[in-house]
Amino acid sequence: MIRFRQIEAFRSLIMTGTSVGAARKMHVTQPAISRLIADLEADLGFSLFSRIGGRLNPTTAGLRFYKSVEENFLGLERLKQVADMIRDEASEGLTVACMPVLATTLLPPILADFVERHPGVPIRVDSVKVPEVLLSLQNHKADVAISQAFPAVAGIEVQTLLRTRALCAMPAGHRLAKKKVVRAQDLRGERIIGWLPNSRQAYEAEQSTISAAEERPNYTVLTDTAHTRYAMVAGGLGVSIVEPFAAKVWRAHGVVVRPFEAPADYAIEYEYALSYPSSGIRSDLVASFRESALRVIERYSFDD
Repeated sequence: MIRFRQIEAFRSLIMTGTSVGAARKMHVTQPAISRLIADLEADLGFSLFSRIGGRLNPTTAGLRFYKSVEENFLGLERLKQVADMIRDEASEGLTVACMPVLATTLLPPILADFVERHPGVPIRVDSVKVPEVLLSLQNHKADVAISQAFPAVAGIEVQTLLRTRALCAMPAGHRLAKKKVVRAQDLRGERIIGWLPNSRQAYEAEQSTISAAEERPNYTVLTDTAHTRYAMVAGGLGVSIVEPFAAKVWRAHGVVVRPFEAPADYAIEYEYALSYPSSGIRSDLVASFRESALRVIERYSFDD
């Protein structure tokens, strides 16, 4: 039966080119390498090396076998890297994937609640967009995530936290700031800061709403992050239909928000969710983080 030590000796011999080099690489004697290779050849039923003038040269069969060995060995090395990473990282740590706008608004109070019950637990926060959130969960790079909701995916649990309507953001002193509610038709003639088409936000609903109110919307800037949108509004570059979380951050920078009302067919709504691998809720830390998120959402205020 082929043994791993034999395969390791064969690979080392191919890589170093000499039995002396292979022995040094494996921290064994040269005779030990020769014995391992001989045993491997006996188990395989064919020669791996031709011995000419004292030199070992891989046979055609040996080279074919090495190709398969290397493919499988890379898989083993990858497993070793993962094991090293798991060993080096704190076993009781928590990695949270989170959209940037939520990482700066909703996540801090959630973590404050969580840390109060789990002092000393290391926490890593990865600020990523929704597609990267899903990849992080699928690749087990994140234990849990908070983001805009996404369609059901096998192996990932998604729990809705809240749904909110869009707001309209404008610079302080703007004519629309006098209104209690901004409607789609109020945007006629306004410079608009919009979403990039590749955004996972309510891009299509926004396009439909604005196009229904104005034949040719006057877009000045297109961007794919909430904070950038608010920053463009603060810079006087136009008005924007925005999500609500960043409003409290940008209020101090002269941005005013008002509820945005669109026809029922074009209503813009944002849905936020907590997600984690299906096996993740079995983790005490993930379950506790979920409890913290639900507690904070229950009392969260967009006006504070």
